[in-house]
Amino acid sequence: MDRLFLLLERFAPETLETIQTKYQVLRQVMHRQPVGRRQLVKDLGLSERAVRSEIGILKERGIIHITQAGLYLTPVGESMLQEIDEIIPFLYQTQTLAEKIKHLFNIPEVIVVPGDSYTDQLTRKDLGRAAARYLKKLLYPSCIVAVTGGTTLAEMADAIGSAIQLPDVLVVPARGGLGEDMEQQAGTIAAKIATAIGAQYRLLHIPDNLEESTVEILKKDFHIARVIESIKSSDILVHGIGSAIEMANRRQLTVEEIDFLKRSNAVGEALRYYFDEKGKIVYEVPGVGLELADLDDIKTVIAIAGGSNKAQAIEAVLSNRQESALITDEGAAREIIKNNE
Repeated sequence: MDRLFLLLERFAPETLETIQTKYQVLRQVMHRQPVGRRQLVKDLGLSERAVRSEIGILKERGIIHITQAGLYLTPVGESMLQEIDEIIPFLYQTQTLAEKIKHLFNIPEVIVVPGDSYTDQLTRKDLGRAAARYLKKLLYPSCIVAVTGGTTLAEMADAIGSAIQLPDVLVVPARGGLGEDMEQQAGTIAAKIATAIGAQYRLLHIPDNLEESTVEILKKDFHIARVIESIKSSDILVHGIGSAIEMANRRQLTVEEIDFLKRSNAVGEALRYYFDEKGKIVYEVPGVGLELADLDDIKTVIAIAGGSNKAQAIEAVLSNRQESALITDEGAAREIIKNNE
């Protein structure tokens, strides 16, 4: 695939430009539908004439549908976009970035989507789509999938679709809730994924920021213990990575705890653990769910995080342990590579 795109770049670069333009139009329509032509002109930075021409071609081929409300993707368009997604890393040459990240952290699989989710909200949606596509390839009957919360994981849940039905799969939250928006909580994300693929799910109806003594008492409850047992038996874990201080504020840690994190140079967070820039764990918040030691028994651990502002956080977590896969964006990947040159 790399060789094919290299050949096209040398022999017919205009072909790649045409593909990229059509992809950007489809991407904007998918994320914003129904969307008007003027909005596309504004978002894409193309001339109105160019956008009108692309819309006409895509309409003739049955890829988009035009209504008074705006443009929609047709089922043919949705299917085509999913197929195009497979070649995006090669089309935008982010595959080269992925190979460098693989080498730096010895990660078997790295997917880098174009763009920077720190400055472009649609790139976060693309991250979610890439994660959903990757997760669906890994699912198999009777497996247990654990997921954390957060905005990017919520995008993954929205993008999972119902193309596959796996009633024997169990989806669970990797931890309790953070008290954040309901759509971003691990339990909501687990339930949404399970519903989409016809799977089962179990929820953990407890907060994630409890006193350690309270945590130990709750673990003895029969119903909670049963859910925890399922969580710790997970075959696949999908988790996010956050910036340390941002996550500390979301967890409503005390001023003293946040000051300690700052003094300890904490830069990243995952699964209630806070890491300094060298990947050393400097703080742990008591909670119910997966512990870091449990990850050694999980076959596939997937980290999803993007944004140039999160590069240091991602690097810190990757430096602590080896993930099975990382799904990130161009903004984060370029920053990580620059930091290691």
